[in-house]
Amino acid sequence: MMSNLMHKHTQQISREQLLRILAVQRREKPAALKLTNLSVLDLINGETIPGPIVIDQGHIAAVGAEAESLNAERTLDCHGQTAVPGFIDGHMHVETSTMTPFEFERTTLPLGTTSIVCDPHELTNVIGKEAIEWFLRCSEMMTQNMFVQISSCVPAVADLDINGSDFSLEEMRAFVGHPHVLGLAEVMDYPSVINANPAIHDKLSAFSGLNIDGHCPLVSGLDLSAYVTSGIQNCHETTNFEEGKEKLTKGMAVILREGSVAKNLDALAPLITEYSSPQCLLCTDDRNPHEIAKEGHINYMVKRLIQHHNIPPHLAYRVASWSAAHHFGLRRLGLIAPGYKADINLVQDLHQVDIQRVLIGGQFVDELRLDESVTSKLEASAPPLQPTMQHAPLTAEELAVSLQNGDYHVIEIVRNELLTNHLVCHYDGQEFDQPGINKLAVVERYGHQLPPVMGLVKGFELNQGAIATSVGHDSHNIVAIGDDEQSIALAVNHLLDIGGGYCVVRDGKVTADLNLALGGIMSLESSENITSQIVALKAAAKAIGITVDEPFVQMSFLALPVIPSLKITVKGLVDVEQFKVIELQKE
Repeated sequence: MMSNLMHKHTQQISREQLLRILAVQRREKPAALKLTNLSVLDLINGETIPGPIVIDQGHIAAVGAEAESLNAERTLDCHGQTAVPGFIDGHMHVETSTMTPFEFERTTLPLGTTSIVCDPHELTNVIGKEAIEWFLRCSEMMTQNMFVQISSCVPAVADLDINGSDFSLEEMRAFVGHPHVLGLAEVMDYPSVINANPAIHDKLSAFSGLNIDGHCPLVSGLDLSAYVTSGIQNCHETTNFEEGKEKLTKGMAVILREGSVAKNLDALAPLITEYSSPQCLLCTDDRNPHEIAKEGHINYMVKRLIQHHNIPPHLAYRVASWSAAHHFGLRRLGLIAPGYKADINLVQDLHQVDIQRVLIGGQFVDELRLDESVTSKLEASAPPLQPTMQHAPLTAEELAVSLQNGDYHVIEIVRNELLTNHLVCHYDGQEFDQPGINKLAVVERYGHQLPPVMGLVKGFELNQGAIATSVGHDSHNIVAIGDDEQSIALAVNHLLDIGGGYCVVRDGKVTADLNLALGGIMSLESSENITSQIVALKAAAKAIGITVDEPFVQMSFLALPVIPSLKITVKGLVDVEQFKVIELQKE
């Protein structure tokens, strides 16, 4: 089986494929496809050259004048369009789209995203190595190129959280030889790397020679030097220009992110120059189907770079394709050149990024009928559908917060960021000295029957009812925010009943929900159905006063103790600056 997979993602061309392509290039046999009347964007020289493009065996045989004399079984007039390489998402989690890989493929492939570099650590935190195995099965069945990085920090920080399953070093090593595995996924426990913790360095050693992805928000100076020296090659958590410049200077690739909450593209766009562009990649990280439907995917990022930041088109398209292929060693992806896989986007206008048609492996995506195969592929992949919501129903009394006169640590959200502020607010026995503070609960859901951990959060502006989610990065315990304990209990218990998802409670009733049946974090429905339910959830959240654009995504990161400054897990309130649990009331 492994030998059959070696060629799927074009790490190399099989001998049989190569001989056939060589015969086409010697004019002895016709190619499969010839694209005529088009231009080709040369990402290396920054030029637009005339076509045609000749394709055989899913790969490019010739481009430009030399392709004119080659014959093909099928010729297509492209009516003056321009061919650019298929887009590559350099870091993402399919699970946070709430879609299965097959539905994600159906949704994003027509938008020009032909390859994704995926870290399945969301589902791995829930069910362990079975998640990696399922994602690899999916990758073997997908048309979209899905590469899988092996999750490195499950949970993100073991001392600060509890997740659903272990994922040992020995289990990780078993995936190293798989042809769809590029290396080690984001190493989030950066303090352990810097402080030479043996457990994390054992993982780095096991994956030395492969790609090792980073996660080091606001790390700088000698700490960043130590992190880079340990073999970590990129970071997608950069949020400002100076931070990104230092990382580039120290040899890291900076992956510019535009997710549903973490929107860093505008701040980092000035990093992209002729010199730096090979070290700048694009990613979505966490982007839900509503935003994909409304704005797009990587295509949206390319368009924004060109139209809002005046990035030259050849650089914008370069960082969307070749830079990622080059960084991850995908030698046959990212360019329109002989021997490269024919993953091609046809655009009418380079500045508009108005994709007309998409080819992957020389096949037109709109001819593949992907919508007809989603269900059958999902069933054939044997998705892990075991129950994961194992906590007993909660009472309002279990969620009570006894506030006495004094100072309290409060998490303040930052709009369009995963970072939070660490506030200290005074409570005088009746109210806080700052408005808009809500109760926050984290409920363990894997059968340990731990009591809920209570905290305080500012920035959601909720004035009645509650919202809850079983997507709580990265351990995916239940996170709930509410105005009163009864509403929080109702919201949490509803998620326990339906097997996980999102919900909104108002006036003692659930007013909107979304069932995430797969691991409590992924839906089995179509992106269109998910989107309509997300729209209803956002409207219901707005009706209880919430002003955050993406409340469920924003709240899901309140439980991630590797992004500053203050977070909350089932072990308590976490001061991320000190990497330790602190009491809710300031001592």
